Amino acid sequence: MKKYGYSIGLAALSALVLIGYVAAASADRKPPYRLTTEEGDAAVMNGFVLDGLGSRLTADGGRERTGSRFLSAPFHDLMEPDHYYSERNELILAHRSFMRGHRMDDSYYRDDATVIGADLDDARSTIDVRLLDRASGGVRELELPIELPAGTKRLDSHSSNRSIVDVQLENGRIHLLVRGDYLPLEGERNLWIYEDHIVDSASGERVGTVEVFRSGPETELSRETTVDLIEEVRQMDASGIVMLNVKRLKHDDGTNQEQPSPLLQEWRLVGYDYASGETWDLPKAGMDRLKQGLEPRLHGGILYAFKEHIEKPVIHFLDPRSGEAAAEPLPLEESDIPQRSVRLQDGRIYDNFLAGKKPTVVVYDEASRRVLYRGSVEQADPRAEPVDYKYFSLNFYGK
Repeated sequence: MKKYGYSIGLAALSALVLIGYVAAASADRKPPYRLTTEEGDAAVMNGFVLDGLGSRLTADGGRERTGSRFLSAPFHDLMEPDHYYSERNELILAHRSFMRGHRMDDSYYRDDATVIGADLDDARSTIDVRLLDRASGGVRELELPIELPAGTKRLDSHSSNRSIVDVQLENGRIHLLVRGDYLPLEGERNLWIYEDHIVDSASGERVGTVEVFRSGPETELSRETTVDLIEEVRQMDASGIVMLNVKRLKHDDGTNQEQPSPLLQEWRLVGYDYASGETWDLPKAGMDRLKQGLEPRLHGGILYAFKEHIEKPVIHFLDPRSGEAAAEPLPLEESDIPQRSVRLQDGRIYDNFLAGKKPTVVVYDEASRRVLYRGSVEQADPRAEPVDYKYFSLNFYGK
């Protein structure tokens, strides 16, 4: 009996030690920082986290260490393929079988009813399209042959450097925006060409192809045309238009030692309407605004223009067709350092900066400009490294 009692006591002691170890491990995995709500509703921060000083913080009080074995399962699943965009990670979590083996497809589209993934196989000269019915889980696959644009040839015998840069579903038609780098049939300077390949979503038949943009031939080696896509900031969301940021540059030909960077000779923003097939140039009023050093972004049919990494930016709201102001500019709070980030999402503006030396997030309602949320990072442990002038990055990992 005495021996039995000794065994019970030893087991109880072991249990206490184990509980203590688990408690210590639990305490250890909580970083010594927290995101504290100072104003508004923390719910508008759902899906967002602040990353910094080895910590991942959420507005609901969540705290986790980054890069540790204690990372929670949802975050671990999102961060495992850390070179994928968060929106793609959301699809991986929500539709694993559909995404399996297709995580690196060129482009995706999603709405409440449908997910579309598309990938261009240059070797086969085909676009492979997959459509997921989100309600039933059913998947359809389409194969669309594509030709080279008129008057062009491949860069080499194997590739023409083509990819799908945007996918949209508009009035029952799938739009596949293809960017390609080609050689003209005569000449040696590359051409940038954007084409919209249109497919009927019901039958899978090609409806037509629209050449959205073709760069002009450059005759001088020192001149170059660059074309960047300005798409919806939430890349998989529906958008009726897309814009191209087109710049003609002159590089130093070696004769001017005082010209280290390319000289901008021409700048255009070209818009394209998926439904009508119409293209247009952003008028002078809009270009004059952008030439003040602002960066264009497209969100919800509005062209936003602002310079992000400065102490006190002003966000301008422009009509993407007329270039005129679509709303009064929104001046943001001054930051203690130039480093900051601004995100546009779900009718809100998320501003991440430093205020009073502390990492701070302010969320505005786009329409009313009202502050919906304000929070800052604070030390949960006075022994921890101070957060003063430390920048925490704002990331969206999905709701």
